[in-house]
Amino acid sequence: MTRQFLISRMQSIGLQPWNNTFQHPFEYDYQFDTRQGVNIIGVLNATQTTQDWRVVVAHYDHLGKKGSRLYPGADDNASGIAAMLAMAAHASTQPRPVNILFVATDAEEPGLFGGKALVDQLKLEQSNPNSTQIELTVNLDMVGHPGRPYSIYVEGRRNFTQFDAIQQRLEQTVGLCVRANHPPEAGRTTQRVDWLRASDHYPFHQAQIPWLYFGVPPHADYHQPTDSANKLDYNFLAAVAESAYELLIIDSYLLKK
Repeated sequence: MTRQFLISRMQSIGLQPWNNTFQHPFEYDYQFDTRQGVNIIGVLNATQTTQDWRVVVAHYDHLGKKGSRLYPGADDNASGIAAMLAMAAHASTQPRPVNILFVATDAEEPGLFGGKALVDQLKLEQSNPNSTQIELTVNLDMVGHPGRPYSIYVEGRRNFTQFDAIQQRLEQTVGLCVRANHPPEAGRTTQRVDWLRASDHYPFHQAQIPWLYFGVPPHADYHQPTDSANKLDYNFLAAVAESAYELLIIDSYLLKK
Protein backbone atom coordinates (compact mmCIF):
# COMPACT_ATOMS: atom_id res chain seq x y z
CA MET A 1 0.00 0.00 0.00
CA THR A 2 2.84 2.37 0.83
CA ARG A 3 4.53 1.72 -2.49
CA GLN A 4 1.34 2.33 -4.43
CA PHE A 5 0.76 5.56 -2.50
CA LEU A 6 4.28 6.78 -3.28
CA ILE A 7 3.96 5.93 -6.97
CA SER A 8 0.57 7.65 -7.17
CA ARG A 9 1.93 10.73 -5.42
CA MET A 10 5.00 10.90 -7.68
CA GLN A 11 2.79 10.61 -10.75
CA SER A 12 0.47 13.37 -9.56
CA ILE A 13 3.47 15.65 -8.94
CA GLY A 14 4.68 15.02 -12.48
CA LEU A 15 7.73 12.89 -11.80
CA GLN A 16 8.78 10.47 -14.50
CA PRO A 17 9.68 6.83 -13.81
CA TRP A 18 13.38 5.99 -13.62
CA ASN A 19 14.40 3.47 -16.28
CA ASN A 20 10.75 3.18 -17.36
CA THR A 21 9.46 2.14 -13.94
CA PHE A 22 8.95 3.73 -10.55
CA GLN A 23 9.89 0.46 -8.83
CA HIS A 24 13.50 -0.57 -8.30
CA PRO A 25 13.44 -4.10 -6.82
CA PHE A 26 16.43 -5.69 -5.11
CA GLU A 27 17.28 -8.67 -2.92
CA TYR A 28 19.19 -8.63 0.35
CA ASP A 29 20.30 -11.20 2.90
CA TYR A 30 19.00 -10.76 6.42
CA GLN A 31 18.89 -13.17 9.35
CA PHE A 32 19.77 -16.28 7.29
CA ASP A 33 17.11 -15.43 4.73
CA THR A 34 16.92 -13.71 1.34
CA ARG A 35 14.39 -10.91 1.26
CA GLN A 36 12.92 -8.66 -1.41
CA GLY A 37 12.96 -4.87 -1.21
CA VAL A 38 11.67 -2.20 -3.57
CA ASN A 39 12.92 1.36 -3.88
CA ILE A 40 10.46 3.85 -5.39
CA ILE A 41 12.17 6.34 -7.72
CA GLY A 42 10.98 9.33 -9.73
CA VAL A 43 12.80 11.80 -11.96
CA LEU A 44 12.53 15.51 -12.68
CA ASN A 45 14.65 16.60 -15.61
CA ALA A 46 16.43 19.94 -15.66
CA THR A 47 14.81 22.89 -17.41
CA GLN A 48 17.72 22.92 -19.87
CA THR A 49 19.66 19.83 -20.90
CA THR A 50 22.53 19.02 -18.54
CA GLN A 51 24.49 15.98 -17.37
CA ASP A 52 24.44 17.16 -13.73
CA TRP A 53 22.26 15.38 -11.19
CA ARG A 54 21.24 15.73 -7.56
CA VAL A 55 19.52 13.04 -5.50
CA VAL A 56 17.02 13.31 -2.64
CA VAL A 57 16.67 10.19 -0.48
CA ALA A 58 14.32 9.23 2.36
CA HIS A 59 13.58 5.73 3.58
CA TYR A 60 9.94 4.60 3.77
CA ASP A 61 10.33 1.38 5.75
CA HIS A 62 10.06 1.17 9.53
CA LEU A 63 9.78 -1.44 12.27
CA GLY A 64 6.16 -2.28 11.49
CA LYS A 65 4.36 -4.52 13.92
CA LYS A 66 6.00 -6.79 16.48
CA GLY A 67 3.52 -8.94 18.31
CA SER A 68 0.79 -6.59 19.50
CA ARG A 69 3.06 -3.52 19.38
CA LEU A 70 2.63 -1.22 16.38
CA TYR A 71 5.44 1.18 15.49
CA PRO A 72 3.92 4.04 13.45
CA GLY A 73 7.26 5.58 12.42
CA ALA A 74 5.91 9.10 12.04
CA ASP A 75 9.26 10.80 12.53
CA ASP A 76 11.28 7.76 11.45
CA ASN A 77 10.67 8.19 8.64
CA ALA A 78 7.30 9.39 7.38
CA SER A 79 8.64 12.88 8.12
CA GLY A 80 11.51 12.45 5.66
CA ILE A 81 9.18 11.06 2.99
CA ALA A 82 6.80 14.01 3.48
CA ALA A 83 9.67 16.49 3.15
CA MET A 84 10.97 14.76 0.01
CA LEU A 85 7.52 14.78 -1.65
CA ALA A 86 7.02 18.45 -0.74
CA MET A 87 10.39 19.29 -2.30
CA ALA A 88 9.47 17.34 -5.43
CA ALA A 89 6.10 19.06 -5.72
CA HIS A 90 7.68 22.50 -5.50
CA ALA A 91 10.58 21.63 -7.81
CA SER A 92 8.11 20.47 -10.47
CA THR A 93 6.76 24.02 -10.75
CA GLN A 94 10.11 25.85 -10.76
CA PRO A 95 13.12 26.22 -13.10
CA ARG A 96 15.59 23.44 -12.38
CA PRO A 97 19.33 23.86 -13.02
CA VAL A 98 20.01 20.11 -12.67
CA ASN A 99 18.26 16.78 -13.09
CA ILE A 100 16.85 15.43 -9.82
CA LEU A 101 16.31 11.86 -8.66
CA PHE A 102 13.77 11.46 -5.84
CA VAL A 103 14.18 8.12 -4.07
CA ALA A 104 12.09 6.46 -1.36
CA THR A 105 14.37 3.69 -0.15
CA ASP A 106 13.31 0.37 1.32
CA ALA A 107 15.06 -1.81 3.95
CA GLU A 108 16.96 1.00 5.62
CA GLU A 109 16.16 -0.21 9.12
CA PRO A 110 17.70 -3.69 8.81
CA GLY A 111 20.93 -2.41 7.25
CA LEU A 112 20.71 0.38 4.62
CA PHE A 113 19.99 -2.22 1.96
CA GLY A 114 17.87 0.02 -0.26
CA GLY A 115 20.56 2.71 -0.30
CA LYS A 116 23.21 0.12 -1.11
CA ALA A 117 21.15 -1.33 -3.97
CA LEU A 118 20.60 2.14 -5.41
CA VAL A 119 24.27 3.05 -5.26
CA ASP A 120 25.25 -0.28 -6.85
CA GLN A 121 22.97 0.63 -9.77
CA LEU A 122 24.37 4.16 -10.02
CA LYS A 123 27.93 2.82 -10.15
CA LEU A 124 27.21 0.91 -13.36
CA GLU A 125 28.80 2.61 -16.36
CA GLN A 126 25.56 2.53 -18.37
CA SER A 127 23.46 3.96 -15.55
CA ASN A 128 21.72 7.30 -16.07
CA PRO A 129 22.72 9.03 -13.96
CA ASN A 130 26.10 7.52 -13.39
CA SER A 131 27.59 8.09 -9.94
CA THR A 132 30.18 10.45 -11.45
CA GLN A 133 27.39 12.82 -12.59
CA ILE A 134 25.88 13.28 -9.10
CA GLU A 135 26.84 16.58 -7.49
CA LEU A 136 25.01 15.97 -4.22
CA THR A 137 22.80 13.52 -2.36
CA VAL A 138 20.43 14.91 0.29
CA ASN A 139 19.28 12.35 2.86
CA LEU A 140 16.20 13.17 4.98
CA ASP A 141 15.79 10.89 7.99
CA MET A 142 13.82 12.02 11.09
CA VAL A 143 13.12 15.68 10.34
CA GLY A 144 9.81 16.28 12.14
CA HIS A 145 10.44 16.03 15.89
CA PRO A 146 12.89 18.74 17.00
CA GLY A 147 14.39 18.93 20.45
CA ARG A 148 16.02 21.81 22.23
CA PRO A 149 17.67 23.81 20.85
CA TYR A 150 15.09 24.13 18.07
CA SER A 151 17.41 23.13 15.23
CA ILE A 152 17.88 20.80 12.30
CA TYR A 153 21.20 19.00 12.35
CA VAL A 154 23.21 18.46 9.17
CA GLU A 155 26.04 15.96 8.80
CA GLY A 156 28.49 15.87 5.91
CA ARG A 157 30.20 19.27 6.09
CA ARG A 158 33.58 17.69 5.36
CA ASN A 159 32.37 16.96 1.83
CA PHE A 160 32.34 20.68 0.97
CA THR A 161 35.03 23.32 1.34
CA GLN A 162 32.36 26.04 1.16
CA PHE A 163 30.01 24.50 3.70
CA ASP A 164 29.82 27.73 5.71
CA ALA A 165 28.31 29.49 2.69
CA ILE A 166 25.90 26.58 2.16
CA GLN A 167 24.85 26.68 5.81
CA GLN A 168 24.25 30.42 5.62
CA ARG A 169 22.09 29.95 2.50
CA LEU A 170 19.99 27.31 4.27
CA GLU A 171 19.49 29.42 7.38
CA GLN A 172 18.48 32.49 5.37
CA THR A 173 15.64 30.60 3.65
CA VAL A 174 13.15 30.53 6.54
CA GLY A 175 15.34 31.42 9.52
CA LEU A 176 15.68 27.84 10.73
CA CYS A 177 18.77 27.17 12.83
CA VAL A 178 21.04 24.71 10.99
CA ARG A 179 23.68 23.00 13.13
CA ALA A 180 26.57 21.28 11.45
CA ASN A 181 26.82 18.22 13.72
CA HIS A 182 24.50 16.16 15.89
CA PRO A 183 25.01 16.46 19.64
CA PRO A 184 25.78 13.39 21.78
CA GLU A 185 22.73 11.52 23.00
CA ALA A 186 21.30 12.75 26.28
CA GLY A 187 22.77 10.84 29.21
CA ARG A 188 25.44 9.17 27.09
CA THR A 189 28.90 10.63 27.39
CA THR A 190 30.97 7.69 26.17
CA GLN A 191 28.70 5.98 23.61
CA ARG A 192 27.83 8.08 20.59
CA VAL A 193 25.77 7.46 17.48
CA ASP A 194 27.95 6.83 14.44
CA TRP A 195 26.19 9.39 12.27
CA LEU A 196 28.29 8.50 9.22
CA ARG A 197 26.84 4.99 9.15
CA ALA A 198 23.46 5.82 10.67
CA SER A 199 21.36 6.17 7.50
CA ASP A 200 21.19 5.87 3.72
CA HIS A 201 23.85 8.51 3.05
CA TYR A 202 26.54 6.00 4.05
CA PRO A 203 26.47 3.95 0.79
CA PHE A 204 26.87 7.24 -1.10
CA HIS A 205 29.82 8.10 1.13
CA GLN A 206 31.42 4.75 0.33
CA ALA A 207 31.00 5.48 -3.38
CA GLN A 208 32.56 8.95 -2.94
CA ILE A 209 29.33 10.71 -3.89
CA PRO A 210 28.97 14.01 -1.96
CA TRP A 211 26.14 13.97 0.58
CA LEU A 212 24.39 15.96 3.31
CA TYR A 213 22.22 14.30 5.94
CA PHE A 214 19.34 16.15 7.64
CA GLY A 215 17.98 14.78 10.92
CA VAL A 216 17.13 15.45 14.54
CA PRO A 217 18.79 13.68 17.49
CA PRO A 218 17.18 10.49 18.83
CA HIS A 219 14.27 11.35 21.13
CA ALA A 220 12.06 9.50 23.59
CA ASP A 221 9.73 8.31 20.79
CA TYR A 222 12.55 7.02 18.55
CA HIS A 223 11.84 3.39 17.57
CA GLN A 224 8.87 3.34 19.96
CA PRO A 225 5.12 2.80 19.49
CA THR A 226 4.74 6.44 20.54
CA ASP A 227 6.39 7.75 17.34
CA SER A 228 3.01 8.93 16.10
CA ALA A 229 1.82 11.78 13.89
CA ASN A 230 0.54 13.90 16.78
CA LYS A 231 4.13 14.14 18.09
CA LEU A 232 5.40 15.90 14.96
CA ASP A 233 6.02 19.63 14.66
CA TYR A 234 4.61 20.41 11.23
CA ASN A 235 5.91 23.96 11.09
CA PHE A 236 9.39 22.62 11.75
CA LEU A 237 8.95 19.89 9.13
CA ALA A 238 7.87 22.49 6.55
CA ALA A 239 10.86 24.68 7.44
CA VAL A 240 13.24 21.74 6.96
CA ALA A 241 11.72 20.95 3.56
CA GLU A 242 12.02 24.58 2.44
CA SER A 243 15.61 24.80 3.66
CA ALA A 244 16.67 21.50 2.06
CA TYR A 245 15.03 22.56 -1.20
CA GLU A 246 17.71 25.25 -1.53
CA LEU A 247 20.21 22.43 -2.14
CA LEU A 248 18.38 21.56 -5.36
CA ILE A 249 18.88 25.03 -6.83
CA ILE A 250 22.07 26.23 -5.17
CA ASP A 251 24.98 27.14 -7.47
CA SER A 252 27.09 24.16 -8.41
CA TYR A 253 30.35 25.90 -7.51
CA LEU A 254 29.38 25.79 -3.83
CA LEU A 255 29.22 22.01 -4.04
CA LYS A 256 32.74 21.57 -5.41
CA LYS A 257 35.43 20.27 -3.09
